[in-house]
Amino acid sequence: MNLTFSHALKVFVTAEAHRYAELFAAEQATPEKGKQVYLNTLAVVAVQSYLKFLDIQTAIHQGDCWHPGSRAIFNVADLVLPNIGKVECRPVFSGEKELFLPPEVIDNRIGYIAVQFEEDLNQVQILGFVSARNIDGFQDSIPLAQIESLDALIDEIDWCQKWVNLRRWFEGFFPAEWQSLQSLSTSPTRSLRVSNDSISQSPTDDVTISCGKIINWGSGINEQATELAVKLTDKFEEEIDICVRLSSTNKIPYLPPGLRVQILDESGNSCMEAEAREADDWIQLEFGCKPQEQFTVEMILNEQIIRENFVV
Repeated sequence: MNLTFSHALKVFVTAEAHRYAELFAAEQATPEKGKQVYLNTLAVVAVQSYLKFLDIQTAIHQGDCWHPGSRAIFNVADLVLPNIGKVECRPVFSGEKELFLPPEVIDNRIGYIAVQFEEDLNQVQILGFVSARNIDGFQDSIPLAQIESLDALIDEIDWCQKWVNLRRWFEGFFPAEWQSLQSLSTSPTRSLRVSNDSISQSPTDDVTISCGKIINWGSGINEQATELAVKLTDKFEEEIDICVRLSSTNKIPYLPPGLRVQILDESGNSCMEAEAREADDWIQLEFGCKPQEQFTVEMILNEQIIRENFVV
C-alpha cells in the first residue's frame, strides 16, 4: 500500500539542476555512486528552489554535497541555511515507507526533508519535514508516516532563531548578531578572549570556542552597553563546560552597579546568579550542560530584563 501525503508539494526540476547533477555524477568511481550523487543533487536543488520561493536564505555551495571530496566519500544531500544550520534533503521513491539516513547525516542537521522521485526526473514531490529534535539520534531511518508538513520546517527555523544552538557553534553556525570576541569593540583586557575567530584546540585535546554580542541597556543619552560572552569547552565527555561572562566596554569602564545575571533551567527556575558591585568590570557564571539541555541567561538592570535562550 502506498502512503499518501496531502501536504506534498510538487517542484519542477530545472535543466540547470540536471546539468549540475550530471557533472557531479560523472566524477564518481562507479555507476551506483554516480546515481546516488545525481539524485542527491536534484533533491537539494529542488528544496533550494522551494525555500527561495519562501524567501528563506540558503547557501547551497557551502554544503558537503557541493564539495567534490565530500560527495565522493559520503552519501550527503545537505543544504545550508546561513546562521541556522543544515537540512538534509533525502531522496525517496514511490512505494517506499521509510526515509533512509546514512550514518554521516545523523548528526549536525536541524532536520530531514523527504524528496520523492518518480520515473520522470523532471519533477519531484517534497513530502514534508521532520525535526532532528523529534527523532532518536541512533535511528538509521524515519518512517514516512512520521513526516510532517512543510509548515514544520518553518516552525523549526523559527525555533532555531529563538534558541541559540551552542552545539552548532562547533560546526561554524552562529546567529547573525553573535560575533567572535575579537570582532566586538571591547577592551582586550576586559573580555573573555580565550579563542580566535574559530574553534581552538587546546594541548589537552579539549575544544574551546567563544562568541559574544553587545547588550544595550536604556535608550538615548542614558543608553549603556555591556558585552555578553559565552565560552564553550567540549572535553568529549557527557557535559560541555559553559562560561557566561558580562563585561564592560570601552565606552564605560565598569559595569553598572546592581546589574545581575542568572541562569534559568528549562522550567524557568534560577540555578545561579551573580551581581555587579561598584568598580566591577566583569561578572561570570560557570556550569555544565548535557546534550539537548536548555537554559536561559537572564540579565537584569533596574526594571529592564533581557533574556537569551540556549540549547546544547
